[in-house]
Amino acid sequence: GWRYAFSKEGRKEWKPEFTLRYMSGFTTSAPIITGGVRIDEKRTFSLLVGRGDTYIDHAPGDIYTIMTGVAFRRYFHLGKRKIFAIYSDLYIGAGWIDKVTGKYHINPAKGEKTEVIEESAGDVILIGGWQPGVRVRCYKNLHLFLGPTIASDCFGFHVGVGF
Repeated sequence: GWRYAFSKEGRKEWKPEFTLRYMSGFTTSAPIITGGVRIDEKRTFSLLVGRGDTYIDHAPGDIYTIMTGVAFRRYFHLGKRKIFAIYSDLYIGAGWIDKVTGKYHINPAKGEKTEVIEESAGDVILIGGWQPGVRVRCYKNLHLFLGPTIASDCFGFHVGVGF
């Protein structure tokens, strides 16, 4: 368990694990890269970085965010060969808004400028989410995965490759 994974002998078995994933929701999409350490066959801790794009329909405009955070993945293997697994990813971090388009609406009749998007470049937002799913191991630790995304910045799905 946990005690062995962090013991001197257990740390010798740690292996790197990376994922490239894409999440997409009703108005949000983001490519995300994670890199971390698989402490045993069941658990992985990693850092993440991504580039979010949220479309604001009523503006219309976009909010572009650079996301960073930490993630924890737990595998529940199906079968002795561990080819198929159900997993659960939890992540938390911060998003820095670096660009906003369509922030203002100009009324052509009156010439008035109205702010329709409250967020501004430089704002920081909290991001966090849960990504459960199904993983299929193809070769050694090369695997494909997909599932739903339930997060503060996205409600949709994710798909990716890990190695």
